[in-house]
Parts: sequence; structure tokens; C-alpha cells
Amino acid sequence: MPGEADEDAVARLRAWLDVPLASQPSVTHDGASVVYLGNAGGLPQVWTVPGSGGPSRRLLDASERVGAVLASPTHDRSIVAIDRGGDEHWQLGLLASARPGPTLPKLVPLTDAPGVIHLPGRWRDDGARFLYAANGRDPRFFDVFELAVDAPASPRTVFEGDGTHSVASARGEQVLVRRSNTNLDTDLFLLEGDRSVHLTPHDGELTVFAATIRPDGVYAAANPGREFAALVRYRPGATHHEFVQEFPGDVEIVEGSPTSDLLALVVNRDGWSETHLFDPQTREDRIVNSGPRGVIASVAWYPDGTAFAYDVSSVGGVDVYRRTVATGKERRLTGSPTAVPAPTSLPRLARLRASDGVTVPYWEYPPEGGPGRGTIVVVHGGPESQARPGFSPLLGFLVHEGWRVVAPNVRGSTGYGRSFTHLDDVRLRMNSVRDLAEVAESLVRSGKAVRGRIGVMGGSYGGFMVLAAAAAYPTLWGAAVDLVGIANLVTFLERTGPWRRRLREAEYGRLDTDRAFLEEISPVRHAAKIRSPLLVIHGRNDPRVPVHEAEQIASTLEGLHRPVELLVFDNEGHGIVRRENQLAAWTRAAAFFAAHLEPGARSAAAP
Repeated sequence: MPGEADEDAVARLRAWLDVPLASQPSVTHDGASVVYLGNAGGLPQVWTVPGSGGPSRRLLDASERVGAVLASPTHDRSIVAIDRGGDEHWQLGLLASARPGPTLPKLVPLTDAPGVIHLPGRWRDDGARFLYAANGRDPRFFDVFELAVDAPASPRTVFEGDGTHSVASARGEQVLVRRSNTNLDTDLFLLEGDRSVHLTPHDGELTVFAATIRPDGVYAAANPGREFAALVRYRPGATHHEFVQEFPGDVEIVEGSPTSDLLALVVNRDGWSETHLFDPQTREDRIVNSGPRGVIASVAWYPDGTAFAYDVSSVGGVDVYRRTVATGKERRLTGSPTAVPAPTSLPRLARLRASDGVTVPYWEYPPEGGPGRGTIVVVHGGPESQARPGFSPLLGFLVHEGWRVVAPNVRGSTGYGRSFTHLDDVRLRMNSVRDLAEVAESLVRSGKAVRGRIGVMGGSYGGFMVLAAAAAYPTLWGAAVDLVGIANLVTFLERTGPWRRRLREAEYGRLDTDRAFLEEISPVRHAAKIRSPLLVIHGRNDPRVPVHEAEQIASTLEGLHRPVELLVFDNEGHGIVRRENQLAAWTRAAAFFAAHLEPGARSAAAP
């Protein structure tokens, strides 16, 4: 039974998890309300708030998590995506109202194919039809469909092909389809009626983060021939793309005003989000940051074009804001008396010059309220992703428990240019693991960490990094936590969802040509070198990294009589999202680090 100290830790963690998070705003057809995803009940659900501010209220109370909500452009209703047990087999439903009454509206199913993934796209302007992508024809590929929401039995195929397709934008009868050839190589197709125009024929690699249809062409956040994604215009019939504007970092979001030429842009500048209002006709560019510094994930315009809503993840939480175009005034729409339990300082962005000359950025969160209990290195997933200064209840909890938390962006991360992102491809994989170790070694040299008593934690690909680092640099770490991580790159590629294998092989290597190398660097093959105790956390229904990865590293270490714990949640997928499971997982992780890393703890290393 947990002791009093354990119960106190649970209560302190719960205070962080109870901070309500609000994201993915979508503005209703009349601008009177904003629907969004909120987790105040412990699981992402649909919430609504008045469009000019006021109290938030729940619209849907389902037993499963919601992944998206998109308000109709003409009616008081929304499309909702919901899965089961974290399996990511999203089904679409229609929520009849954005205004809560005495009873919550019912979610009316629009799709009913539990073995098929339905990726929500965009409403048509008439509010009667909805565009989405699904892999029902072949689980490896996603085609694009149009659904009549009032008669959903027979969706119409809009675009079919052996690729990973999704809906990027829609305007009138035009549809912009995005094809992901890899996670970093993209093609765009503009459809109208039976006509399809390939907008982006290219050699090499083209990354498109976002795109929107406008009257004078398609504006995209793309990097043709560039290190960073710029604002680029593509036009049917044009022989070349047009660079409209470049910024100091990647343009990640492009959303056009419904009533003017204005574009709302979000630029990733050293990890922080920078918001711009840009007029492509006059080239006037206004930076409109004024709220908390953080990370913006989505933007939605009000129908009259006078304002837009967006979410901001910062050290103070995740909230939805409204910005008025004419005045630049910002108003926080969401929020709750349940604020963060204690203020957290903005992280410091530092840089390490690696042994081969590559610059490796990392974020450092110093311990709050004292000298600290030790250091934990947290590794992001992807690897085509980036550690950024947003809100994490677990990270906030650890920092206020007295830990120094360091979040590196090892080579292969996005946000630092195309070349940096490819420095870990296939045969270069272990160079990124060396980066992780060299960041930790630099902390030792500066007196911020003690060799042999550094914690390392990561999820998904970050879990692979944890296991690989524990095996390759066994004397550096004192404890390791692997969340939904990869133990064997071969079995991972063999068992991951068939729609993902081709995309992931572009990053890791192909089974038909690189199998021997992938076996060679897989952490499970080097488990005998791991000395630090390991905690493995996984979801039973994970479609990306199957639970077999967790089971094989745990069983291998058990066979070697090494200290390992396996914690599997039957109703979770690729991550831990249910409040009761988060409490169990993160309390255990915190106690695990304390037991092995704190001064005076028993020696962490196995013989």
C-alpha cells in the first residue's frame, strides 16, 4: 500500500493533471461560439465557449477520447472524430448543437467501420458535405471521400490512389489533397470536378506543413530548395512556384481570412511560435504576438474575418485565445480557476557543439525552489519532431518536485532546417544517440548532473533513444523510463500499422535492404549492456509501436536478471491519455527516479 508520502505525491501530480487544457478551436458559422477539445473531465472531449468570451461548457461526455471537432460553416453542428481505447481507428460523428442546453446533444454516428481509420478533413462551404480520408479500400493507403452528413450511407470517392492522402483545404468546389510520400516529402493536388492538377512536381524532397486555397492560387508553408519552409504560392498551369515571403524559421500554419486577402501565419522561431498577419497583395507583414510565449498548434478564423481563434501552449497551460484584427487586441477565451499549481520559469535554450562539430540545441528547466534532487533528460519522439517550450503537466510536476529537466533536440529533429533533420537518417542513426550522451556529459562537466545518476525518459522514438542510450552509454545513466518505445526496429517495422510502414522506412531504413543494420542497432540486441534500472510503460492498443516492443525488452532484461518493470494499460494506445492511468504511470515514474537518482539512493547500476 502506498505510504503517506506516496499519497502526497499523487495529490501534487493530480493538481498538475487537473489544469484544463483547451486546443483545436473551431468557430461556429455565426461566430457566436467556439468549439474546442478540452480535457477538464480527464479525457479529451468537445467543449464550447462564447465567441467573445464567457464560461466554457462541455458539449459531449463520451467514454472514449475525441481527436477532432470541426464546426459547420452553415449550421449549428460539428463533425467529431472519436476512437476506442486509443486505437486511432477514428470514426466520425455529427454533434447536433454548439450551444449547450439542459441535456447534452447526442453524437450521431456517420461512419461505423471499427477496422478503418477515418481522418477528418474539411467541410464543404454548403455545410451539407464533409471531406475526409480513409483506408477502407486497402489498409496501407488513404483515399479521399465526400460524405453527405444528412445521408451518410454512401460516401463518394473524390480521390483514389496508392498513397497516404489527406484533405488540406477546400473552397467552393475545389479540394486540395495532400499526399505524404514520406513524413518529409509531400505532393499537393488541386481537384475540381473530375479535373486533378498536380501542383508540386519536384525532384528530391518537398515538405509542406500547411496549405490553403485562395482565389489567386494555393498558398503553402513549403520548402522547395530551401532549408526552412517559406510562404509559397502554387497556381494551376504555372510552370514554377512563387516564393512570396521567407521568415527566420519554418512557416507551420497558413490560414486565409474568409473576407479579405489576409493570411494568418505561424512561424516556428527557435521553438517559439510567432504569429503574423500577412497580406500577399501588398506584402505587408505584421507580427501580432502579445500573449504568453509558447507554441501555437491551430488557427481558425471567425466567419466575418474580424478576428481569429488560436490555441497557445505555454508554461501556464494550454488555452484558446481570440485576436481582433483591427485592434490587435487579444482575449483569452478559455481558462479556469484551476490554474497551474505553481509558476514555472521559461526554459533556457542552450546549444552544445557536438564532438563532430554539429550544434545540438536543448531546453533547460532548472528545478524550482531549491538546489534540486537531480537531473532528468527527456527525449522527444518523431524523430521528425522537436522539443518545444509548451505545457507539459508531467514536466511541470517534475520541475516543481525539484528535478532539473533537460529536453534536447538531437540531430534529426525538425525546426533547425532540412539538413539538420536528415543528419540521423538510416546509417547515421546512432549519431543522434551520441548527441544525447554528449548533452548529458556536458551537464556533468558544468556540475548540473552526476555521472551514473542521470535519469533519461522518452516516448515513441524517444523510447528507442532511451533504450539505445542506456545500452550504448551504460555508466552515464542511473535510471531510464521508456514510454511506448521501440526496442527492435525490425519487429517494429514488421508489426506497425500497414499504413505507416512505408513512411517509417524512409527514416529508419528498409527491411528488404537494411535488415541487418536495423538488427545491429536495435536496443534489444544489446540488452546485456544495460546497467540502469528500466521502467517500461505501454498501451495495449498501440497501433504505431505495438506492445510487443515493450514485452520483448522487458522479458529480455528479466532473463538477464536486470532490474526492469513493465506497466501496460489495457485501455490506452500510443501514449497515456486517461487521467487515472496518467496518475498511475507518472507517479510510478517519479518514484522510480527518486529511488535511483537522489543523493543517498542505493547504487543504480546493475553488476
